[in-house]
Amino acid sequence: MGQSQNTHSRDISNGLLVYATDQTGVKVCNQGDIVCWKSTLNGSKGGVEQVALPADMSTYAGIATQNSILTSLNDVLYTVMVAFKNVFLLKTVAGDTLKHGDAVYLYDSGGTITDAQTITNTQPSDATVVVGYVVLPQEQIMNGVLSITGGTGTTAPIAIGPVQFPVAGKLLA
Repeated sequence: MGQSQNTHSRDISNGLLVYATDQTGVKVCNQGDIVCWKSTLNGSKGGVEQVALPADMSTYAGIATQNSILTSLNDVLYTVMVAFKNVFLLKTVAGDTLKHGDAVYLYDSGGTITDAQTITNTQPSDATVVVGYVVLPQEQIMNGVLSITGGTGTTAPIAIGPVQFPVAGKLLA
């Protein structure tokens, strides 16, 4: 049997997929980047890369849990683990007030993505794909802190994948 040409492996139980990345080493995914599938990477094999344009969200794959180019013992690995369910701390935007359960989107400033790790709860006019949902820690909610004010240096816990909110009792995504 020949070697598989698959560009990703799948283990749904832990919410992680291993995807190929740009094998030229030009397009790098950083840990925490929101990534998308690109069928044009690596010839016709495809792979993932960090989101660079609002339109890239149409093939949203998840969040990179490691850097894409790993060098170890003179071997270079052009793959990246991508989570499609979990909770991540993502950067916020000044002026946003993020409440438990709010849908969040990739932040773009007038059609330009400046950071593939920044989210907003204000839906941009060109955004149709939800990155995830704000999930405040239970103790924070119990202490009456029901929102996070976005800004430079402020992160918010964002759940990606199917999310069950015990307070509302409804499944999102």
